[in-house]
Amino acid sequence: MYLIYTDESGTNGNISSKFSLYGGLAVHESAILKFEMQIVEIIQEFLDVSNMLEIEIHFTEIFNFIFYNRKPTNKNKEKKFNESIYPKIKNKTKTDIIIFLDELLQLIQKANVSFLFCFINKEDEYHNNYYLGNKEISYNAYTFKGFINLLDNFLTKEKEMGLLIADGFFNQLPRKLENLSLSCLISDDTIKNHPYVKEIVYKRVLAESLVWKNKFMNGFLASNTIAPLQYKFESNSFNIIDNINFVSSKDSIINQISDVILFMFRKILEYQNEPTKYNEIKEILENKQILSTLEFVIGNSVKPVTVSNSMIGTIDVLYTIRERFLMTEVDFIKLYK
Repeated sequence: MYLIYTDESGTNGNISSKFSLYGGLAVHESAILKFEMQIVEIIQEFLDVSNMLEIEIHFTEIFNFIFYNRKPTNKNKEKKFNESIYPKIKNKTKTDIIIFLDELLQLIQKANVSFLFCFINKEDEYHNNYYLGNKEISYNAYTFKGFINLLDNFLTKEKEMGLLIADGFFNQLPRKLENLSLSCLISDDTIKNHPYVKEIVYKRVLAESLVWKNKFMNGFLASNTIAPLQYKFESNSFNIIDNINFVSSKDSIINQISDVILFMFRKILEYQNEPTKYNEIKEILENKQILSTLEFVIGNSVKPVTVSNSMIGTIDVLYTIRERFLMTEVDFIKLYK
């Protein structure tokens, strides 16, 4: 069995980014302990900590401070940042970040751990005609749908089952929803009334992909799918265990690392879309060693996906990171010259 440690990027009503991503590291159960121990060593060396329980990697905060000298604007987040992260990174440089990323990605490649992800462009037309009438729901539904289809394809080739371990949204789920039954939690009305609660969108999308093997679901799921694809049976998931296991990322170092990688992919997308807007971080987004290592991380058996710009939301499976960026009209190939 594979454990898939996932996270997302460009969500939470993020209007500054045109891209929404969902993805994660797929680690076979036989390799988890050794892999996790090596990851911990890299982070301990980078942040000079002896106990990983003392700290949680919020890479966005680390990146923004080192490259933009910017701290979190939220008062509670700033307080936590000043207490736990700032003392560890106050003397770090951009070069330190590049070395950390390269060490991390090289380890993932050497450990033969695959990274799978899907991204969507929030400006694509099919979000304008969404079933529940809210673009934020559409972004999250299609990004997650693309990811679980990609994951199912990967697990089929590996002849294994997979268990999703997702970064939890414990601070986002309203208390009045906590005790609802699954049928009420993922109903049209609940989702429409809480469009920014990603957890219920993900649960609904997964339930739709598993309804084929659970007759009881037919009674409470709406006939309309919230992330329709071109082919009916394309939407079915065959190798994913039925539940998403939400955990606190502070207790899961591999979920934290998935966040790091997704953040970097989002920044690359944003940079390639508007290069002049990101001059301050150009040196890391054009670092050939980082970019080539990212390409290695996308294993031979993994095909990154993007959801195409069409009303039916067909998923296009592309074969390499280079082709993926080119086929989405992003000039990525020049970075390899």
